[in-house]
Amino acid sequence: MVRIGVVDYTVGNIGSVLAALRRAGAEPVVVKEADAAREVDALLLPGVGTFGVAQALVHKFRGAVLEKPTLAICLGMQLLFETSEEGAGQGLGIFRGKVERIVARKVPNIGWRYTYAKPHPVVKEGYYYFLHSYGVRWDEKDEAHIAYIQLGARYVVAVEKRHILGVQFHPERSGRQGLELIKSFLAQARR
Repeated sequence: MVRIGVVDYTVGNIGSVLAALRRAGAEPVVVKEADAAREVDALLLPGVGTFGVAQALVHKFRGAVLEKPTLAICLGMQLLFETSEEGAGQGLGIFRGKVERIVARKVPNIGWRYTYAKPHPVVKEGYYYFLHSYGVRWDEKDEAHIAYIQLGARYVVAVEKRHILGVQFHPERSGRQGLELIKSFLAQARR
């Protein structure tokens, strides 16, 4: 069983993420300090809060993110980039780019959207649940960009570099397909 540390930014409810991880067969542990992150097999950066507040707290986990299999969801994915229009401060800078307010008929983008994906062992094409007002523009040439949605423009909704996977959607709210994504991530984390 994978012990996965769920980083608590102290700015939102992480209950649905903890429940989904249990359903997927993991042992979730809430971590608030970098020392606790050393004692788990993998990390999860949840999708709750705002960039400005969360970025100030997440930097202390940067070393652990660089060392351990990490799944970053929604805001968690946005924190992996360099900067954001949503708030002051720097992201973790693991991926190049700036998080910008999305261009869409309706903001925030809430609901099920079809996700287009490059062939990938964890992220599959299909419908996932979204809740966001900010995103990163899709760049076909960026090898880290592995999936996108079409709104007023194309936005990247999954990125990967080595052992770090970020998704803009909420797999914990995306039914069977979201649960399968979490299980696939956990299977890779066991290796």
